Amino acid sequence: MTNKYKFLFIILLFLAALCVLPVNLLSQNVKYTSGYFRPPLDYQLYLSGTFGELRSNHFHAGIDIKTKGREGEPVYAVADGYVSRIRVSNGGYGKALYITHPNGYVSVYGHLQRFNDPIQRFVKDFQYKKESFTVEVFPKKDEFKVKKGEVVAWSGNTGSSSAPHLHFEIRKEASQHPVNPLLFKNIYVADSYAPRIQELVIYPVDSKSRINGKNDTVFYTVRGKGVKQYLEGHPRITVSGNISLGIRAYDPMDDIPNHNGIYNLKVWLDTSQVFGLEMDELSFSTTRYVNSLIDYGYYKKEGRKVIRTQVDTNNRLFIYRNVNHNGIFHFADSSRHAVVFRVTDVYQNTASLQFSLFSVTSVTPDEKKTDAIQKGVYFDFSKKHHFESGNITLDFPANAFYRSFYFRFDSVAGDSTMVSPVYKVHNRFMPVQKSFSISIKSGADTLSYADQLYIAYLDENKESWFVGNSRDGNRLEAKTNLLGKYVVLADTVPPEINPVNIANGKNIARQKSIKIKISDGETGIKTYRATLNGHWILMEYEPKKNLLVYTVDGHIQKGVSHFKLEVTDMVGNESVYEAELVR
Repeated sequence: MTNKYKFLFIILLFLAALCVLPVNLLSQNVKYTSGYFRPPLDYQLYLSGTFGELRSNHFHAGIDIKTKGREGEPVYAVADGYVSRIRVSNGGYGKALYITHPNGYVSVYGHLQRFNDPIQRFVKDFQYKKESFTVEVFPKKDEFKVKKGEVVAWSGNTGSSSAPHLHFEIRKEASQHPVNPLLFKNIYVADSYAPRIQELVIYPVDSKSRINGKNDTVFYTVRGKGVKQYLEGHPRITVSGNISLGIRAYDPMDDIPNHNGIYNLKVWLDTSQVFGLEMDELSFSTTRYVNSLIDYGYYKKEGRKVIRTQVDTNNRLFIYRNVNHNGIFHFADSSRHAVVFRVTDVYQNTASLQFSLFSVTSVTPDEKKTDAIQKGVYFDFSKKHHFESGNITLDFPANAFYRSFYFRFDSVAGDSTMVSPVYKVHNRFMPVQKSFSISIKSGADTLSYADQLYIAYLDENKESWFVGNSRDGNRLEAKTNLLGKYVVLADTVPPEINPVNIANGKNIARQKSIKIKISDGETGIKTYRATLNGHWILMEYEPKKNLLVYTVDGHIQKGVSHFKLEVTDMVGNESVYEAELVR
């Protein structure tokens, strides 16, 4: 059989397989206990985020369910069980509830506005006991038993949420691994659309690799829908040596505009599957390895997340399926090779992209690329590394990186606002798995305001971000998990406190709350403490709005009360607001 007919046979064989795939809601991929759970909301579910979705530095561990653009929707226990954990935090899941079920799973409800009355009272008592808004508590098994369908909370927008919605998870109790909620029969969404592949990327792996005669990464726009997606312009692509592939894709669903994350990806080279992944189950201990899965540099430059077939040596994800040769493909013949990408959602709706790679004979290495790559200090990813230059010291633990590379360092003079040079620690396009230590010696002329010094990270927009300000003699120390530019800055400005609905001497008898805005323009808020007549009161903090809210309750008595609010920033600058309030 000639290469031409062999290639056509491969394509026809694959298309025939696609034709028998189910593509409707009845084919939901149920892998876990069927019918045990009910949905956490009492209406049709629409998602703004899917399980395993590629997020900044992590995989999405649940599904984000739309709540009609508002807060206060009743949230229901998905099965019988007991409340095993309650957490209230400024970031993350905000107000979150964990329910353990007899079948070995735990359901999680995040970004809540409030809990039901018994749980709310319990949490508030615990907050007053600890004198802290942020708390985590593990009730006993018999304290809060719940029934399937019982209202346990109301949806909100707390924590790191950017809009009202319910974050919902199902975890395995024993391992605390989150599993895909859509794999449970009664938790379903309307989805009759196939995923959409948007972009194909072809990568040279080493200096001998060639794509269209060059040792450069090539990007192709993908057009079409369903199983008939294709490369724009139908380009002829030649390859030689070791290459890897990548795609950018999303999963549309019925009646919503969101570009949600994909569930399953498979890649075939000729007649063999050579790569695959599936978002069935995740682990919080490996979630940061998302930065190894994606083309991290492209993401930092363009904000686009491309899934790579190449599996880094220090990539410990277990979502991969049937990966050959670490997702690197070698071309050394003079043949035409069929490549097929197939992306499938939970409901088996399928997108397929087919194209050809024309293999050509090998060529000599690109010496310019080799020289560029090998400049710097060689870092073996499996070993610890200590680096010093002038006043800066860096310590990297073993397995801090996903692969070995040549580390580069430079420094340039800072501007008048900076206390040190700007240290270029490699570049921001290389991801880091484990935090490393950075230590910078401060100059003697800075000792008069030494307590206000801190190490800052400078982003691509020249914005500074607080990293740390621990001290060891005249050295500043911090832990960080980002490569890029670092500098020593001074923050001598205390936080701002702006009362919203109170003033000294104001009568608040008809008010239901006390609201105050707090902010810090440089290092950020570290602590706040509010008291009435010297006794701590609960002020809930919403960082997105820079807002503190005290809901008037029995802790404020009739008559005149002395209100005091103390706020500190990350380097210890403090502001105090005091007022006499009448009730």
